[in-house]
Amino acid sequence: MRRKILFSIVALMFAVGLFWAGGCTAPQRKPTPPASPTQPAPEPARKPLPTDPRELSRVAGRLAGEAARVPGVNKATVVIVGSTAYVGINLNADVERGETTRIRQRVADRVRKTEPRLRRVMVTADADTFTRIKRVQDGIARGKPVSAFTREIQEINRRMTPTTR
Repeated sequence: MRRKILFSIVALMFAVGLFWAGGCTAPQRKPTPPASPTQPAPEPARKPLPTDPRELSRVAGRLAGEAARVPGVNKATVVIVGSTAYVGINLNADVERGETTRIRQRVADRVRKTEPRLRRVMVTADADTFTRIKRVQDGIARGKPVSAFTREIQEINRRMTPTTR
């Protein structure tokens, strides 16, 4: 009988000791530091560009419309491959030769502003390259996958240089 009482007292003292020592409480978490004004807030995750040919064609059509709104541009066509936009522009007849670079830069800036998910924008005013881009865009609009135009896109890429800021 004495053993049971002694064992009960020891167990009770052990339980009280754990309770006082905090053994029964959840561990404390470190507080997160407040965002400092020098650190930029993390950018919200953007949804990726579509991979469906018809949806890509819609996005490219919207970008072509924006590119055509730049003064001096008669027509524009866009093909999106991955995160790169290939933009072909047909300039108005009255545009001087020296203004072509400035118009290409304006088109690139407008396309980037319209679709910030693009990593690279390549703009050309060359008539042959414009025709190649238009042919690829027409095929994608009909539902063909971008992979069906791999050689054509490689040739377009070879002929163009990225438009930088």
